Amino acid sequence: MNRLIPLLVISALLAISAYILTRKTEQIYSAEVNLSAIKAMTYFADSNKLSRWMIPFTNGATFKNDQLLRDNDTISILKFSAFNIDFRRSNPKGSLNFSISVVPDKDSVFQSYFLLSYSIPRWKHILGDDLAEDARTSLDSLQAYLGNPDKLYGFPLKMEPVADTSFLFARKTIAKKDFATETKALFDMLISEAEKRGAGYNGVRIFHFQDAGNQRTLFASVGIKKDLETKEGDIVSLKKMPYQMNLLTLDYKGTYKDITKAYQALEDYRSDYRYVTMAIPFHKYLQDGYGFDDSTVVHMKVCYPVF
Repeated sequence: MNRLIPLLVISALLAISAYILTRKTEQIYSAEVNLSAIKAMTYFADSNKLSRWMIPFTNGATFKNDQLLRDNDTISILKFSAFNIDFRRSNPKGSLNFSISVVPDKDSVFQSYFLLSYSIPRWKHILGDDLAEDARTSLDSLQAYLGNPDKLYGFPLKMEPVADTSFLFARKTIAKKDFATETKALFDMLISEAEKRGAGYNGVRIFHFQDAGNQRTLFASVGIKKDLETKEGDIVSLKKMPYQMNLLTLDYKGTYKDITKAYQALEDYRSDYRYVTMAIPFHKYLQDGYGFDDSTVVHMKVCYPVF
C-alpha cells in the first residue's frame, strides 16, 4: 500500500500538469494608433489591403472569397462586425483563430487601440507557437502600416510652402468630350493675355476641374511675373496665393484620368490629421505642354492648400 502512494501522487501530479498545460489560455495584446476608431476601422477593414500588413502574407499573396492565400497558407475571415474581425489562420503546421478589434481611446477621439486576442494551449504559449507569433507580429505590422502615410495613402506625401503667388486665372464649363481641346485653348488664352497685358508668363501652370454629369468646369491659372489690374466681367482675373502658405503635396505619375486617386489620397490625409482647407486643390504641371486627354501619362504635382 505504501508503495502505491508515491505512484498515486506522481500520477495525480502528471494529470494536474497535463490539465494545466493543455488548458487554453487567452492572450490579449494591444497597439495604439493616431486615428479615430472609425477611421482606423475603415482602413483596417479594407480586405484588399490585408496583404500590406498581415504576416507572413506581405509578399506574393492573393485575396479571393474572403481568404488571403499564399502557397499552402490561408487567412480566412470568419466574422465581420462594426469594430471587430475574426480570422482563422491555417497551414500544414496547424491552425489558429484570432480576433482583432478597434477600441476608442477614452481620452481622445483622435486615437484608438487595436486589440488582438486568441486562445492557445498553455504549453504552446510557454514553448512558443509560430502562428501565435505571426499574429502578434501582424498587430505590430498593422500599427506601423497605419502610421506610415506613404503606405497608407499610396503616395509619398509632404508639406511644402507656397512659392508661386501671382496668377492669371480663368474658368470655363465645357462638355466632357471636349476636355483636351478646351483645356489647351484656355491655357493658350491665359498665356496670350499675360503677355498682351505686360504681366509676363513665368512658365507655371496650375489646373483643377470639377465634373457635373456630362459637363466639366475647368479652373486654369498661369503664373505671372508682375501683378496687374483686372475688371469685373473680364475674361481673366488676378489671383493671389499667400506666400509661405502650407501646401500638402504629392508627385503623381500616371494616366491623367487616375489623377483623382492622388486627390483622394490628399483629402484622406487632410481629414485624418484634421487639417483645414483654405482653397480648392489643384495640380501643377511638371512637364511641357497642356491639354492632355484622359489616357495620356502625365507628371504632375498635386497640391492641397491647408492650415
